[in-house]
Amino acid sequence: MLFNAPSQGLKPWFIALTLCVVGAASHLMPHPAGMSTIGAVGVLAAAYLPRHLLPLPVIVSVAAADAVIGAYSTAAMALVYIAHIACAAGVTPLLRKIGPLQVGGAAVVSAVIFYLISNAAPMATGFYPNTLAGWLSCYAAGIPFLLRSIAANLIFGAVAFSSIRGLWLMLRRWAPVPN
Repeated sequence: MLFNAPSQGLKPWFIALTLCVVGAASHLMPHPAGMSTIGAVGVLAAAYLPRHLLPLPVIVSVAAADAVIGAYSTAAMALVYIAHIACAAGVTPLLRKIGPLQVGGAAVVSAVIFYLISNAAPMATGFYPNTLAGWLSCYAAGIPFLLRSIAANLIFGAVAFSSIRGLWLMLRRWAPVPN
């Protein structure tokens, strides 16, 4: 079982700030399309933050990148932001207990939620015709991004949760906290 303490003894604002900084910095680094760390940041937020702080890391991370890289269609941006928030909120029930299966499941579910919502952006901006064929083409074209997003969430999520677990074990061993 991995470390599980959503705001129990941990400082939620410090965690949120750390996730904001790490998320924004990592999202600004060059990466292949669809291989972003934001999904993993959302999964971490879902695991370790109270509900009222849950959207903060993903919104700040994406907004920081948008401020530096540049904006795009308002409708598309709104759907992307909504998708990121929905991902973090959608995986919260899966992470009541934190373990490898829960983290892996949350990584996949997060990517699927993002795919389903964000792929409406090309439709909203007129890149595809608003027909059944247009919707099918749009979602089919997004499948490579979905697969990369799943891979990114699994990789970055595993690294992040393993790092947190390792740090927690080291801290517990060398600096025992009184009960």
